[in-house]
Amino acid sequence: MKKPLAKLTHLLVGLSLTGLSGTLFAGLTTFNDLTPGQSVNGQGGWTVEGPFNDNVEQFDEDVVTIGPGNNAWRISNSTTQTLYSNQPYSSKSAEVAGETGAGLYNDYGPNGAEPFTPPHSSATATSHYFYGGWEFKSATDAAQGTEGSVMSIAISPGASYGAIRMSYLAILDDGTGFSLLFYETSNGDGSFDPTVIATGLSYDEWHKVQMYVEFVDGVIDEDGIYGNDIVNIVLNDTLIHTGTSWESYYYETTEGGFTPPTPQSVDSLLFRMSGAANVANEGNGFLFDNVETSNIAIPEPSQFALALASVAVCLIWWRRK
Repeated sequence: MKKPLAKLTHLLVGLSLTGLSGTLFAGLTTFNDLTPGQSVNGQGGWTVEGPFNDNVEQFDEDVVTIGPGNNAWRISNSTTQTLYSNQPYSSKSAEVAGETGAGLYNDYGPNGAEPFTPPHSSATATSHYFYGGWEFKSATDAAQGTEGSVMSIAISPGASYGAIRMSYLAILDDGTGFSLLFYETSNGDGSFDPTVIATGLSYDEWHKVQMYVEFVDGVIDEDGIYGNDIVNIVLNDTLIHTGTSWESYYYETTEGGFTPPTPQSVDSLLFRMSGAANVANEGNGFLFDNVETSNIAIPEPSQFALALASVAVCLIWWRRK
């Protein structure tokens, strides 16, 4: 489906703001000052068990030593679950990020009781920008997934202790190298649109991923509701994808007791292990290091050269159409 020209124009305008920069860095976790051999839960501002943990199996995750004075975080898909609030959440950014007036919604009642209707808002967005960055590699320096049994983890800007996520980047291992899969809601109807944005990444090298989100007030309403938020994905210092967030989904859904439209905000990174569990990966899985959350606005101009060229090509194609 064609995207409205207005959306492409907005992306171009957003990308032209490369002179801006943010200064609010809050959560950088190197894991070096955390205790090895223990869960990351409760260390360095991270949570895994959420506000309640009744009858929920703990994930296969812990802080591990990978060199002298150097720790990382390990997690595998030997244990998975469908809940959101009990998934791993990173330390928080300095400010809650979202559109003007967007609430940081926690849709669970006290002690895990029935969801609030409407959901409870615990904070209001004070920044339009969210940044999440991390480095990852295989814990074994080799493949752990196969074509028929993919090992994966989904990483999203999320609301701590809640079921909200405003973007989605999955790391997949199918035995042929890591792939990155990006989901957005760019179809005008709130449905999800997946795009493979990287393939064949090595297992034994660290890969740096950076996610820059700009929450822009309103949406593009042109033959359907299109999000106008901007999400930039940078891999190993190269911009590889520019898309939008999940805001159009929350303009359509009543999930969790929301009354659409309900703008959402975020304050942390959600690392979600769901789907089929693979017990053979116990003790292995992914390694993560240098996980950062902040409210920085825009990457360096050099990282946008590819995006500017891509958007220009899109505009030329559109005009020819």
